[in-house]
Formats: sequence, structure tokens, C-alpha cells
Amino acid sequence: MAKNRSGAWSAGITGAALGVAAGAALGAYVLAPGGGIEWGGGQAAEERDAAIVERDDANTRADAANGVVADLAAQVVDGSLADVPVLLVTAPDAEARSVDSMEALLRDAGAPEVTRMGLTAKFQSAEGADELKDVVTSALPAGAELDEERRDPGYQAGQAMSPALLLGNDAGERANVADRRLLLGSLRDAGFIDYEDGTMRPTAAVVIVTGSGEGAPAVGSRILADFAEALSADGTVVVAGEPAAKRAGGVIDVLEKSATAGSVATQAAVGDPAGRVGVIRAIVEKKPAPAGRSADGEAAPAE
Repeated sequence: MAKNRSGAWSAGITGAALGVAAGAALGAYVLAPGGGIEWGGGQAAEERDAAIVERDDANTRADAANGVVADLAAQVVDGSLADVPVLLVTAPDAEARSVDSMEALLRDAGAPEVTRMGLTAKFQSAEGADELKDVVTSALPAGAELDEERRDPGYQAGQAMSPALLLGNDAGERANVADRRLLLGSLRDAGFIDYEDGTMRPTAAVVIVTGSGEGAPAVGSRILADFAEALSADGTVVVAGEPAAKRAGGVIDVLEKSATAGSVATQAAVGDPAGRVGVIRAIVEKKPAPAGRSADGEAAPAE
């Protein structure tokens, strides 16, 4: 099976090679007398060809490295998330293959439960912003409070959903089943999230998988970043995207430029085995609380 070439170790050298190729191309062609374009000299063509070879060599090395990491990934993370249930939140632009692979590795790491909740395009849209705030305000779990100074839709959604999605420091529930059902059900009915009935219970860590995270231009990344930031105030949150998420305008770029940069762990190579191992490592480093248990030893009830 072909390997995804978005690995962190290959990004620099591949980008440099493509940059050389682009520079050679832009600097080498001239307008031909007939109005067409032709390459201006053998040296430029040689530089272009050398850059292409260098790029292909880098991709070959990255494929080989990814193959080794993929074979060893399950062994590397084995048992590291024992007693740490994880919620996998998927953004609308998340690659299905990356999401499935991330879930598989979380299970390989020993997570006793991995559940999924999908964010919709409406969640990340400017058009849905006011309605999103209205829904979370009207269905706010008991005891939850919204920051009066941070009225951003993504941030308020994160603050409202935090008690429903994340365990407390004592590994206990922060919102009862009725409040969780009301909030999440209201958001689903309004078209902001999606999940399967009977699957949602508070977890110890949240992994948000995205592509670039941009969603609607200049809005989607901000909403997703604010959502992750608000959740991270109460628990372990990792935003895992493709390399585009780290470019200008991507959600990881927004998070890294935030005033609270570092509060949310990030990984910009979720499409690669090494990137997914990095997500597991980030969760472990955050030391999330283990799964909560009732007096009879059962896990907290699901929505």
C-alpha cells in the first residue's frame, strides 16, 4: 500500500527541493519570438532535473522510514494509554484514512474505549456562529459557566461541552447523563455535531483530527482553535492535522500564534505513522486522569 508522504522528517528537504525547482522554473523561462515559453539554457534545465531527483529521493527515504515506523508503531505505544478512554473528534475536512488509522493506534495503545464525535461544516461556518452560541447557552450543563469576555462561538461551545466530554481531575463525571444528553442532543439536532446514540460518555482525553482545519475562509480555523483551547482548560486535548494545518491560516498555525500557545498539544503529520505516534506521546505527556468508575466498578453511563 502506498505511504502518505506528509511526514515531518521529509517536509523540510522535500519543500526545499520543490522550492529550488520552482525558483529554477520561474527564473529560467523566457518568451519565445512566437509568443510561447521556452527554457532559457541548459544550466536551468539541469538544476530543475536535479531538484526533481532530490525531491523523489527524499520521498523514497520518507516512504522507507514510514514503513519501518508503521511496523513498529503498535509496539512503541503498547499499553501507554491503559485506563485512558479517548474521544476522537473529527473535523469536516479530516481524511478518513487518517481518522481510521488514528483510532487503530489509540486502541493499540490500550485505550479502553475510543468513541467518535463529528463536527459538521456548519460548526465551523460564519453563518452558524450565532446559532451555535444560542444552542450552547440554552442547553448549558448545570454548574458550567461561559466566559463573559470570550464570546467567540468556538470557545463558548468548548466551555459548554467540556463537562459533557471530559472527566474531572478526580476522574469523576462533571455533568450528569440528563445534562449531557440535552446539550449534545441539541447540538446534533441543530446540525452542529454528529454521533451514535449510546456512545457518548466523558473521557480522559480528546483528539481532534482535521485536515487543514480552515473550514470557512478566515473563520473555520479560528472556531476550531477556540473550541480546542476551551476544552484544554479542563483536560487533555491534542489537535492532529495534515501538514496544511500548520501553514498560514491552518488551525495549528492559529493555535501556535494564540496568546495561550502550548495549552493545546498539536501534531501536523497525522497522516503518517510517526505523526500518530506523536499524538499518543502528547496524550501521555499531558498525564490525563484515568477512566472514572462507579461504586460497582462500571464505567460512567453513556449518553
